[in-house]
Amino acid sequence: MPMPALPTDAIEVADSAPVAPLPDPALIAAQIDREGFAVIDDYVPPGDLQEAQDFVRRAVSGNGGNYLAIAGPERLDGTFLKRWPEDSDFLTLCRGIYQSSMGKPAPQPSFYQILRCLSGERAAANSLNFHYDSYLLTALIPILMPERGQSGDLLIIPNTRKLRASYATNFLDKILLDNPLSQAALRHLYRRGHRSIRHLKLKPGGLYLFNGYRSIHTNEACDPDTIRSTAILHYLDPHADSPLKRLLRRH
Repeated sequence: MPMPALPTDAIEVADSAPVAPLPDPALIAAQIDREGFAVIDDYVPPGDLQEAQDFVRRAVSGNGGNYLAIAGPERLDGTFLKRWPEDSDFLTLCRGIYQSSMGKPAPQPSFYQILRCLSGERAAANSLNFHYDSYLLTALIPILMPERGQSGDLLIIPNTRKLRASYATNFLDKILLDNPLSQAALRHLYRRGHRSIRHLKLKPGGLYLFNGYRSIHTNEACDPDTIRSTAILHYLDPHADSPLKRLLRRH
């Protein structure tokens, strides 16, 4: 299925420099509200992308060719991912999307960063697990995608719920989704090719933005002898100050 992509005429791509200027955040916010996601092609310069790909290959090889997840930027030295959460253009983009979507000033950035590498025997167990994110905006950059076999598409059912007023309601949503019956029903729809599930074929170096809090999503599996690696920044947990959430995390 073709992906709607925002204009990139003004984007300059160098071997090792930030991509600037980015499209108008209001346009991106409107596309996320309308389509469920937005795409900025060639967001990462080729030199930076190559360094990140080499890093992933070494990390996966050092882990015996198996599934690997690296949380936070501290262990990402030598890649653009180390500085991505502090990139001024990216911060402006996220804040602008929030302000356009919510109609109020954006708070200070609060990111959760993770680099996921699907490979080996655990790749299947970490695929086709439909979920909601805890954060309002999900920014995803494909680093490596399989060039053969299963393509590891991003699967998304866009904008299936509203922002919940309380963490308790949000928690109930997640319970209703994260159970064997719901998961089996969604996987059945996936196998039938149901039109409600959008398939996004991910191109390394692009920036994919969607409201992970509102949209059910997951990833397709990839063959165990390939690597599907994505870098993800989650922006703004609306229930970060919930006493119930803090209580549940202690148990």
